[in-house]
Amino acid sequence: MRLSLRGTLSAIKAAATLRRLQLPYSKIEGRRRGFIILQIDALSHEDLHRAMSDGHLPFLHRLLASSHTVSQWRSGAPSDTAAIQCSLMYGKKSNVPGFYWYDRRKQRPVICSWPLDMAAVETENADGSAGLFRHGSVYMGMAAGGAQRAVFTTSALGRTSFPPKLTGIDVFLLLVLNPWRLFRAAFLTVAEIFIEVYEQAIARLRGRYVAPEGIFPLTRAFTHVLFRELTTLGIRLDIFRGVPAIYANYIGYDEVAHHLGPRSTAAYRSLRALDRQVRDVYKAVASIGLRPYDVYVMSDHGMTESLPFHHLYGQTLGQFIASHGVSPPTANELDSRGYKDMATLHQLEELSAEIGPKTSSATGFFVDRMMRLAMRIGTGPLQAGLAEDSRSPVLAIYSSALANVNFTQSKVRPDLDGVEALAPGLLRALVNHPGIGIILVKCGTKTAVLHESETVVLEDATCEQLAFLAKYDRPEIVQQHLIHLASMPCAGDLMVFGAFDGTRVVNFEDHGGAHGGLGGVQMFPFMIAPSGVEVSFERMTDATDLHPFFSRRYQLASKANGDAGDGRAGTDPTTRERAVAAC
Repeated sequence: MRLSLRGTLSAIKAAATLRRLQLPYSKIEGRRRGFIILQIDALSHEDLHRAMSDGHLPFLHRLLASSHTVSQWRSGAPSDTAAIQCSLMYGKKSNVPGFYWYDRRKQRPVICSWPLDMAAVETENADGSAGLFRHGSVYMGMAAGGAQRAVFTTSALGRTSFPPKLTGIDVFLLLVLNPWRLFRAAFLTVAEIFIEVYEQAIARLRGRYVAPEGIFPLTRAFTHVLFRELTTLGIRLDIFRGVPAIYANYIGYDEVAHHLGPRSTAAYRSLRALDRQVRDVYKAVASIGLRPYDVYVMSDHGMTESLPFHHLYGQTLGQFIASHGVSPPTANELDSRGYKDMATLHQLEELSAEIGPKTSSATGFFVDRMMRLAMRIGTGPLQAGLAEDSRSPVLAIYSSALANVNFTQSKVRPDLDGVEALAPGLLRALVNHPGIGIILVKCGTKTAVLHESETVVLEDATCEQLAFLAKYDRPEIVQQHLIHLASMPCAGDLMVFGAFDGTRVVNFEDHGGAHGGLGGVQMFPFMIAPSGVEVSFERMTDATDLHPFFSRRYQLASKANGDAGDGRAGTDPTTRERAVAAC
């Protein structure tokens, strides 16, 4: 802790806040070095440098010029937050084949933005492991990682909270101790709604694609401002409490980039606010930290510019599938927009339950009615989730640029011949469609990739046969990613990837930016680490490689976390590199 007048005042304020909120100091030995991971969701390594060169990330630019280094690494497949957080926190992603998928065992879709579903996903992939953050805190995560306090975190929603049961005097005290931060949060939350409406109008006037997403202006205001500011306040308090492991996922850029495009002016501009949050955390470490900390800034995946399949071809992927060999010619599609809006409203409900009823009945009544109105206007038509006929033989579930397609009437996962028997001519039609890149399907016990006029069995493929994967990354690395993805128990009967033309990828959802599939920068995130950390992040070819590094360096997770898994856990990157170096 650096002794200064500002640091002393910050420490006094933090101590008074902790005392009032009855938050305990960490019991973990104080000389042990802690770590903080600040995640900027969906910002690729390439777009990080673009944003810095344009002046949107001044603090990170200074940080890299002085005490930290930046590396590009590979997220693996699928390049989705839920899979990557399970990988980071447990060293495993044994069954996360997207952000949404169909579970044949349960005979229903799995929605990662839905708290009960995500809790089950985390439990399955943790497989008894304690989690990387078992002595720490997680903010705005999909998975909790065993954290003692998981705030605004999908899998733990309703189990932990911040602030804990505020009374009227607690709110007053927070305003007195943190007036600028809280008043700024309130003002910017309202202002963000008008900024979103304005930026939508400008984007449409300039001919850019803008995704129509329900109550997105409200979603953006709360996720990009209110939750962001409360997250940073919580991290600062945790630093003063001496919490040894802290993780926060700032999702503002991801939300705007999906909506308006990852390289839109609005998306890059949103990074300025996230840069300030990183700066505030570093200041807290220097001025009020009760233990030494290493601070990492990273992204979980990137995002590639995209256009929706239906926008380009006049029909959805499900509608196209239904018209090619499916009997009867109908298909279900999972519309994810309503679930995303509902997930944000669940977080608001949790926050209002902490503040509203304890401050005044009028506040609670107003917040409750506003949320109900927003749900009715923004998500009412989408509550059913499934479009078309629920008895259709095919269910297409989209995770941005990846579609998991299932034949729901089949009790077991059909292979290549089985799919042809269920829907004659479908595979040929999909392969020939300009909006489709590649298709994964089982071939006996192995994995086949269909592209153009060829069928390649990945496990048996030669280097020449894998050459078509070079447009995405090194072919031998993509080969391993696809084999592992197809091996997941809940992987789709068909896994369909949107086409990539070198600049844009075809998106099966209604987004201007895509990840989850293949093509462009979506699988190439960044890692900013202290200069003294001697590890080659560039050699990490999957998010599961992060877990053994953090668990061994900081000795916070159980030994089993780094030594066991499903074939992706605890693997030394050098060993994996040798395994795929045959080409």
